[in-house]
Amino acid sequence: MIFSNIKMKKKMLYILIIAGIIFLALIIRIAYLQFIEGNELKLGAYEQQTLDRKITPKRGTIYDATGKNVLATSASVETVTINPVNIDANKKEDLINAFCNIFDLDYDTVAKKVNKKSSIETIISRCDKEKTDELRKWLEDNNISKGVNIDEDSKRYYPYGSLASHVIGFCGSDNQGLDGIESKYDELLRGTKGKILKLTDAKGGEIGGEKEEYIDPIDGDDLVLTIDLSIQSIVEKYLKEACIDNKCTDGGSMIIMNPKNGDILAMATYPSYNLNSPYEINSEELKSVWDTMSKNDRTSSLQKMWRNKSIADGYEPGSTFKLITASAALEEGITTPDKEGEFSCVGHIEVAGVKIRCWRYYRPHGSQSLRQALMNSCNPVFIGLGQKIGKEKYYEYLERFGLLEKTGITLPGEAGSIFLKESKVGPVELATISFGQRFKVTPIQLITAVSAIANNGIRVKPRLVKQSINSQTGEITEYPVQEVGRVISEETAKNVIDMMGSVVSEGTGKGAQVKGYTVGGKTGTSEDGVNTGKYIASFMGVAPVSDPELVILITLYNPTGEGGHQGGGIAAPLAGEVLTDVLAYLEVSKDNEKEEDIIKEVEIPELRGKNIKEAKSILKEKGLELVLKQETEEDVSEKIIIEQMPKPRN
Repeated sequence: MIFSNIKMKKKMLYILIIAGIIFLALIIRIAYLQFIEGNELKLGAYEQQTLDRKITPKRGTIYDATGKNVLATSASVETVTINPVNIDANKKEDLINAFCNIFDLDYDTVAKKVNKKSSIETIISRCDKEKTDELRKWLEDNNISKGVNIDEDSKRYYPYGSLASHVIGFCGSDNQGLDGIESKYDELLRGTKGKILKLTDAKGGEIGGEKEEYIDPIDGDDLVLTIDLSIQSIVEKYLKEACIDNKCTDGGSMIIMNPKNGDILAMATYPSYNLNSPYEINSEELKSVWDTMSKNDRTSSLQKMWRNKSIADGYEPGSTFKLITASAALEEGITTPDKEGEFSCVGHIEVAGVKIRCWRYYRPHGSQSLRQALMNSCNPVFIGLGQKIGKEKYYEYLERFGLLEKTGITLPGEAGSIFLKESKVGPVELATISFGQRFKVTPIQLITAVSAIANNGIRVKPRLVKQSINSQTGEITEYPVQEVGRVISEETAKNVIDMMGSVVSEGTGKGAQVKGYTVGGKTGTSEDGVNTGKYIASFMGVAPVSDPELVILITLYNPTGEGGHQGGGIAAPLAGEVLTDVLAYLEVSKDNEKEEDIIKEVEIPELRGKNIKEAKSILKEKGLELVLKQETEEDVSEKIIIEQMPKPRN
């Protein structure tokens, strides 16, 4: 009996120990769930018990430099979703047919979504309100009050289609910026999504009597660009015409920049593409074979179409780069602009045993000053200057001008330059660099460097965005002009700009002349790769020379038309056409107006009541001429004038 009691006590002890362990384990588990996983489980329960429908905010508007012209905006549309478990089974077939008929959708795709055992499915996104209103009426007529949701949404729209396409960029189906400004400033433009929350049961069904909770979306901020709609339109019009007329097989690019503040007034790549349909190829040749192309080839073609040549494609600048060599040589005191006979061109120059020819080797330029050498674009002169500067000092100037680094322009995909490492540069390599060959820079790098010359020697970072505007408060944030620093002295800068004026007035850039203005410039013709048979014609210009307000760079890739491939022959005249319109649009004061071009203000005399003979005599004294509204062979000298235009001032 005693033995039995001891055995019973031991058994009870074991049971108590086991119970204690189990109880302790439960306490630990409860503590773990409460304190360690509590928040996660709470969130999971909330997500399981709520139906969360996202509301896309209105993406910020993008304006041109005037702040008035809309380049990109978001239109109000609606998205249709369903809660399949809440739709009456007897009405599903009718609803499927209604969706297909109203929105022109595939039956099988819609049927699969409607019959799915899920909490939410999207039927159609970003649909015009006209269609969703048609659906609302159908739902009302068929007494369907739950399971179908029509929520506000936003769709990106570009009023000018292809204008500035390579700058603005576009958005994807999720309203996220994929290229250009849309991509670079996506976080600012996209805003914050809103929500519609509703309590549901475990299967996703609605819990009766519970109202939806609406959380407002926060619209994105607006942007004001430096791009001027009118100037961009002028640039794109003339660039397209030039590329077509000169049969530029690889397109072209053009940039206009304000050298004083770095504002990019226009930036264009040809061919452009339609921002409202960015996946539609812009080549008729490619369209004809699109269905036969591989997925990789299609992707490559689209990326090439979207590529902004102005910032992403390096090229050999050719003779336009002589402006950099001339600036460095003047700054170092190696030469002066107008020393007669300082240089002599015999058609070639020998460097380290290699004979490098002048482009006009067959008829050498002979004795020249630096100004004349720039006007003639004489290679041997600039090779000689490069030798005197030396590679160490030359690379120092490349760095000063920002040519060894990216400009930092606020666009995705900017490429850098391609120069040999300084340690690998020998006499021949320095010679070719001195006149703009065997290296690559991007158009934005080169125009930024030359803008430093036009800005009295001070380099300014290129700017594409001037302001952002808060969508909630209207507060304006200014994006400041960023001066990088002085590159050359003001005296050197003025001398180079003055010599550029001579290039246009008397040298290879005559085609860029604009009536009433002194335009400066430098032409360029370079090979597009080694032994490719392709060329790039270019022109770098400033206007007006007296106080530069515009810098323009034109690059035409592989022109194969009758006009040839020389920069002076096809790029300079294009610059003249563009600058004529842009200078007039900006109302820039003329600095080269000849007396015969000046409109003189004269007082118009009273001629009414006088005969024709008397009127002619009066006008002759004032240097004016009488023009009759209707010409006649009869003698009208004695006829009386009863009306005149313009009328005299009272």
